[in-house]
Amino acid sequence: MVNPAPAAVVTPPPAPAPAPAAPVEQREPRRGNGWMSELLARASRDEQEAAPEPVQAAPAGTSSLDTLNSDIGRMIEHDAASDVWDRYRRGERGVFTRRLYTLQGQQAYEEIRRRYRRDADFRETVDRYVDQFEGLIAEVDRSDRTGAMAKTYLTADTGKVYTILAHAAGRLG
Repeated sequence: MVNPAPAAVVTPPPAPAPAPAAPVEQREPRRGNGWMSELLARASRDEQEAAPEPVQAAPAGTSSLDTLNSDIGRMIEHDAASDVWDRYRRGERGVFTRRLYTLQGQQAYEEIRRRYRRDADFRETVDRYVDQFEGLIAEVDRSDRTGAMAKTYLTADTGKVYTILAHAAGRLG
């Protein structure tokens, strides 16, 4: 009998080295005018570049998302947000109106709403954020029947981002 030849070992070629990142202004064309467009575009890029993370985990290098959170957080009056969320969680509907926002917040809300309707990638990013935040709130509600912890999340800057995004997406009644 003839001994068969040993099987050839095939190794895949090494993966190509990643291309250097383009400067921010060259990565994505400007989709609108104004600082909010730039912030939302930057947040979308960061979302695409990072692996999905739970909302409660703050991955390293989230400065642009922190900036977005802070900027949007200033567009919603804290006391108004607290009142609206109390009423909504008691079952009242129709409490989310443009009056919740500062003048700058109203403009941002309209811009987000328009972009949500026309940009599928942005819509996907918003929907993912909203879904993750709602999952976080549901988890918090299971362990805190008083609702105090959920209220803390909802009135923090990330909760205000959730509020404006979910409201602009038509997900808050």
